[in-house]
Amino acid sequence: MAQRPYSKAKRKGGSAAVRLGDFMKTAAGAPPRSVYVLRGTDPYLLNQARTTIRAQVLGDADPDLALLEATGADAVLADVLGALRTLPFLAPRRLVVVREADPFVAAAREALERYLEAPSPTGSLCLEVAEWNETTRLARRVADPGVGTLIACEVVPGLLPTWLQRHARKVYAKQLTRAGVELLIESLGHDMAPLLAAVEALALYAGDAPAIDAREVDALVARGNHEQIWALCEAIAQRRAPRALELLDAFQADGMEPWELIGLLRREFRNFLHVRALARRMSIDAAMNQAGVKFPAFARTRAAVASFSDEHLADAYQALVDADLDSKSGADPRLAMEGLVHRLCDPDAARRAGPMVRASAE
Repeated sequence: MAQRPYSKAKRKGGSAAVRLGDFMKTAAGAPPRSVYVLRGTDPYLLNQARTTIRAQVLGDADPDLALLEATGADAVLADVLGALRTLPFLAPRRLVVVREADPFVAAAREALERYLEAPSPTGSLCLEVAEWNETTRLARRVADPGVGTLIACEVVPGLLPTWLQRHARKVYAKQLTRAGVELLIESLGHDMAPLLAAVEALALYAGDAPAIDAREVDALVARGNHEQIWALCEAIAQRRAPRALELLDAFQADGMEPWELIGLLRREFRNFLHVRALARRMSIDAAMNQAGVKFPAFARTRAAVASFSDEHLADAYQALVDADLDSKSGADPRLAMEGLVHRLCDPDAARRAGPMVRASAE
């Protein structure tokens, strides 16, 4: 079985770090720790670790009642320790998360060492740091199995290609070729979030084809089309037809077929509609989770959903459904796509002139 692309936590040097993949496998059956240290800077991996810790510590409890989050530059030691020592309400424990905690740890090291000599029995502290010196008294206390856990949230470049290929095969039933995965990493680097978002987009872009090769990566990612899809969504949300037409020209210059572009847009707008409907009865993050939005797309999806009115979203999705049918009916591709852009950006005007717009596309 292919290894996860997370740090191997080199034990030859005496490191007490646990690989993120190993931690995620065993967390559900393990007792909560008094302190967790997440070492790394990759947002996706840190989120994976943070989500696992929250489930282990809080279970099904409402995070609003038992979770305190702060950033290292703004975290106040007295507030952090006070929250840890406060008895939980309607929750088994309290969890305090300090993100970007390097400056906080540097300033509060001695106080944290004293705290961990007799930690709160109902509090868990999670520190997210870019670097962690394992020779300090604090690090040795964290390494005590009865007290804490050091989790390596880092990518091993040598494991990444194989892991991405396995991910594409398992999640999307696609063969991501060696040439394709190498170009993907060359184009986007080693950050997990954009890589996973790109694999998802490539799987959709490939359609019924069983494989994703360098040609698809070059067309959608290396030339910037992946970012342009989001730029087109933003232009539509802002009703900027000239900008949307510029992006349409760029897609056509890169050889993208109308049905490919329509398919990519239709998927995004279907997600927007689903999230908007769910968000009427839950938080936006919970709605995105339930709708199946992948974490790498959270920020952009949240911004897009906020930019569209209910009516604009519904009109845009219907326009894409109609355009999908038109693209298969032999209509002039350029005219059909121009008509689609105008209908997406100004649905009210398109409805008033609907027959004329459709006639021009026929």
